[in-house]
Amino acid sequence: MRLAASITPLLAACVALPACSQASMSAPSKEEPAMTTATPSAVASSQPEATAVLQRMLELIQGTHALADLTPARVGQVMGVSLERARDGSARYGFGAALDSSWSYTIELDSTSPDAAKFAFNFMSSSPDASMSPICQMDFDAFSRRLEALGFTRTPYNAEHGRLVKAWFDKPGLRVSVYPQGESDESAEHRCVRTVTMP
Repeated sequence: MRLAASITPLLAACVALPACSQASMSAPSKEEPAMTTATPSAVASSQPEATAVLQRMLELIQGTHALADLTPARVGQVMGVSLERARDGSARYGFGAALDSSWSYTIELDSTSPDAAKFAFNFMSSSPDASMSPICQMDFDAFSRRLEALGFTRTPYNAEHGRLVKAWFDKPGLRVSVYPQGESDESAEHRCVRTVTMP
């Protein structure tokens, strides 16, 4: 199970943040966005919650016509969370919450320039080999169909041996990138949603 190496710089930077990293839950430095986290015991079941989060993602995408629409207030309202601003005062925002003992999710918004806002949603696991089954009720194909129903045109990006790295979903003014990951080593062909970015 591998996440694409070509992931956006914003998401790559996320691994250094306390709510993104499963290895460290220490307080963020002044260069890192402050993130809100929830303890695993606060979440009863990861599967319905993961599906609800992806449904809110689709609502956010549906109402987004340009990157400038991705304001912290709107992202927080649609996603049902409270994004916290970076402690250095820059226009970077973040949120993180546990879904269960193995899975959490993060939201990152870099709105340092309204015309170049960068949004990243990511499911994170406590183990690189964790099965995605608990968070794969809405899988990659179902999520993709929903985007196509919203008027997006899908373009797959394949690597060696035809391996799907990501799919771009485009409509005028907006591009959404969706990164899949195999559900487990045993069910690698069943793809789940791992990461969603705009642009």
